[in-house]
Amino acid sequence: MSKLYLNKLYILALFLFIFTNVSYSQTAEEYFYRGIDNAGWSNYIGALRDFNRALELDSSFADAYYLRGDAKSKMGDFNGAIRDFNKAAELKAFDADIFFDRALVYVNLRNYNFAILDFNKSVELNPASDRTYYCRGVLKQYILEDFVGAIEDYDQVITLSPKDADAHYNRALTKIKTGNYNDALEDFHKAYLFNPYNNEYFFSEKNLKIFIDSVQALNKEIEANPRSSSAFTQRGKQKIKVELLDAAVEDFSKAIEINPNDAQAFALRGNVKIMKGAFAEATDDYNMAISKTINDPELFFRRGALKHHFPNDYAGAILDYNKAIEIDGKNIAYILARGDAKVANKNFTEAIDDFSKAIELDSMNLKSYIKRGDAKTRVYNFESAVEDYSKAIALNPKEAVAYYKRGLAKHRMDKIIEACEDLSLSGELGYTEVYKVINSYCNR
Repeated sequence: MSKLYLNKLYILALFLFIFTNVSYSQTAEEYFYRGIDNAGWSNYIGALRDFNRALELDSSFADAYYLRGDAKSKMGDFNGAIRDFNKAAELKAFDADIFFDRALVYVNLRNYNFAILDFNKSVELNPASDRTYYCRGVLKQYILEDFVGAIEDYDQVITLSPKDADAHYNRALTKIKTGNYNDALEDFHKAYLFNPYNNEYFFSEKNLKIFIDSVQALNKEIEANPRSSSAFTQRGKQKIKVELLDAAVEDFSKAIEINPNDAQAFALRGNVKIMKGAFAEATDDYNMAISKTINDPELFFRRGALKHHFPNDYAGAILDYNKAIEIDGKNIAYILARGDAKVANKNFTEAIDDFSKAIELDSMNLKSYIKRGDAKTRVYNFESAVEDYSKAIALNPKEAVAYYKRGLAKHRMDKIIEACEDLSLSGELGYTEVYKVINSYCNR
């Protein structure tokens, strides 16, 4: 064996020794901070790997469990996140943030009772956390419908942060639910005062004023004529504007009781029942509305949309869309909806025809090009799909989704460099979901 060969072996052995010792000399803290860095760049897989290594070296590292749980929650592994948060809470029972983040994961898992318990614990540990009161208030308001409890939480937020526009806005919405309209007006006004760039705050105050005036007038009309079905219908419409859905249903039902042929009341009640998630009842109302009116395309469209999404009766939806289009063949919304239903029903060629028809009616409709491009990818016509996405981009050069989809289509055409350029542009324009694809397609 030559002396030169032995020297090479020695150098290789020395390199491996140094590399191995450097690798194993890293501490749990070093892996932990690298995991934080990876998580900061949304590289959650890398972050998990680093947090795993940190915990292998130190199984009592509470913050590593906590941040690994946070990374898992961002990847949609909510049960895995709960396990990590549980361990972090055992090791660091005084940390309010752990209970706060675990509460958010419980909300994603729809385990609202556990979420409330964790929010309560977080507040107990940190009574000065306005975000905890706010999130607990949102849960009470929108999910649990505990409006009194929600108002109490928003009160706490506003005590801690008097100029929190969102807290004033949500407290206003909750006060409407409890009938405190004038107090709600004051909160809407403050929300807009503290954030005058949010038009929703401005129009909410304006709409509530209209609602108060209108309802007062309609109340007087109903007192004078309790058999006025139109007054009940109009009052119900006003209540929808401020999301008093149950009260709106009561008014529409009263209008129907007075006038069983009131197609508008049936249709409006159907709309509200969709908002409440009562889809079967909504279908019944649309059926009644259609039976009591002649050729109203909007009713067929709404019933078709309901069938389309609940319970995914695509064939039935297409029949209703057909009827709506037969009555009003120039309504692009009807045509696009039928195209979507055909895609869902795997009738891709027919869907392409619908999207093309929509483009004929309005060549500036960006959505039509994207939808037609999507349908073309389903029949593997990637080149033509790229043309459609390019037209969408020409209409709006900042349309992030169009870049994303064009990138995917180009990737299927093995135009890897161009594909990755489009995907990167999509991310720069704000479509963050693209980075999962970039990691798989481009970072190799």
